[in-house]
Amino acid sequence: MVRRLAAVTAAAVTLSFGLAGCGSDAPTTTGTPTTTTTTAAAANGDAVAWADKVCAAVGPEVEKFKDTPKGDPNNLQATKDGFVTYLDGMAQALDRMISGIKDAGAPPVTDGDAAAKAVENSLATAKDTVTKAKDNLAKVDASNPQAFQAGMAQVGQDLQGLSQMEDPTKGLRGNKELNDAFEKSEKCKALNEPATSATPTS
Repeated sequence: MVRRLAAVTAAAVTLSFGLAGCGSDAPTTTGTPTTTTTTAAAANGDAVAWADKVCAAVGPEVEKFKDTPKGDPNNLQATKDGFVTYLDGMAQALDRMISGIKDAGAPPVTDGDAAAKAVENSLATAKDTVTKAKDNLAKVDASNPQAFQAGMAQVGQDLQGLSQMEDPTKGLRGNKELNDAFEKSEKCKALNEPATSATPTS
């Protein structure tokens, strides 16, 4: 059961890494190419600066998601406490990501504000989901193995909602100007590097 919970919490990690790597996919929208002008070039530079701010804010939070807790079947209380702490930290990290995007201001591109708000809303939903799971897990009686197993199963169901969420970075990747900005941002390039994490054990 501990393995199952750890696997589902990885969905939240996917959300955060998706945000960090939003410049790695081709944009999904199409449009008529326009001639680059001095004004457009300046705007693109501003967009890159915006992407730098976002990735600088997201990067430290992504790091916090890497070390998932390891369950101990011989110490259910410690297992519970470890996951409660982890989920609490995850919720706080998601909240800081939202703040980081807001603090960066509206992206200086066409429809940039709507794209950013869509990501903020998706991350807010993820935060609420993780917080609910954390609160439910905190109520589980670790002294009763059957109750503990049932409680962990419920938390797993709570977190399953994350895997059903639409990619929160879809709007950013679909905006060509933002996609280009993330690809040019050195801070975002660093976050696109493959990350590894320890495999939780039961």
